[in-house]
Formats: sequence, C-alpha cells, structure tokens
Amino acid sequence: MLKVVFHIVELEKWESTMANIKDLIDREPDAIVEIIVMSKAASLFGKYIGMDFDGILGNPNVRWIIGRRGLELNKLSEDMLPHFVIVEDSVITRIARLQNEGYAYIRL
Repeated sequence: MLKVVFHIVELEKWESTMANIKDLIDREPDAIVEIIVMSKAASLFGKYIGMDFDGILGNPNVRWIIGRRGLELNKLSEDMLPHFVIVEDSVITRIARLQNEGYAYIRL
C-alpha cells in the first residue's frame, strides 16, 4: 500500500499540492495520505479562499495535520479549524515518525 506525507509550508503551494494529492488519490485510491500544514500555510484555515478540496475532504484515507506553532503564528485557535484537522505539537517529529513507518515525503 502506498503511504505519502505531503508537507505544506508556503501558502502559495496549496493549489499545486492539492492538485498533486488529487492526482495521487485518483491513480491510487487506496493510498494513505497525511497532509501536514505548518508555518504561513496554516493561515488558509483562518479564511476561505475558494480552494477546491473536492475528492480530498471526507476521504477516510486522508488525514489533515496542523502544527501548534502554525496556529500561533497565524493567530488561529483550534476552534477556528475544520473538525477534520488534527493539531500536533511537533509536526517535524510526526514527519520523522511517518518516514520511519515507510511514508514517502513530498514537499513542493
């Protein structure tokens, strides 16, 4: 089974990353995907910018993770996040664990 972690740091990379995730899910519907968001990219959760998450949201094989520091940097609270987003104290540690578990790491 294909396991992939997408690491998003820059807000400008959301659209290309989402396109790549959709392509991966279309080609490998059983893939396990973690989307880890940190730093300035976390600001997306504080506003609606018309991002197309169709096919990604609600997919049981996709988990959304945000770093606590990303929340703080963008003055966001956990209450502002969609219900599906998991807050992680150390996303770098999570990425390292996922890679140790065989996840492929992608950062565009």
